[in-house]
Amino acid sequence: MKIDFGDVFASGVGWLLKQLFLFVASIWLGCTMGAPALNAANLADGGRFNGGMLLGSPMLLLTMWIIPNIFFLGAAVYWFVRNESNTIVACGILAGVESLVVVAGHVKDIDGWLPLSAAWATWIMLTGMLATGLWFLHQWQMNRWAIQIQELKAENAMRRVELKEKFGTDSAGVDETGMP
Repeated sequence: MKIDFGDVFASGVGWLLKQLFLFVASIWLGCTMGAPALNAANLADGGRFNGGMLLGSPMLLLTMWIIPNIFFLGAAVYWFVRNESNTIVACGILAGVESLVVVAGHVKDIDGWLPLSAAWATWIMLTGMLATGLWFLHQWQMNRWAIQIQELKAENAMRRVELKEKFGTDSAGVDETGMP
């Protein structure tokens, strides 16, 4: 079998682009989770809802927390590129940490215990919702894979019965001596 280097290269580039998209989407989701927490604090303090904060939520990362966040994002890039199996977990952790950076970076601007409590309660609720959603997504994928494995097992069992009837053997292409 000849290896098609173009196909291998295209699938590798496609996988890398998918990982890059998930990385950027996780950062954006984390920022978008932090913005409602800050809006909740603003509303609890008697302010108005700021819809522009949701659209420009990645700009909320520009706080004193940017230096530790850069180190974390560097480690996250390494994790996203090297990790091939736990993409759901990586997306959830990245979004959760980015939302924490957004809220923690703007906590100094929140005065009073009620707005502060509203911000953190909203952040905890949104983080819990994200974790629950990702857990359900993971369970759905596991169930889908289990169904596919059961279908393959059923097809193999039918093929074994067919080979037994046609050739009188219990295995496909191997006799009792183990030789093909």
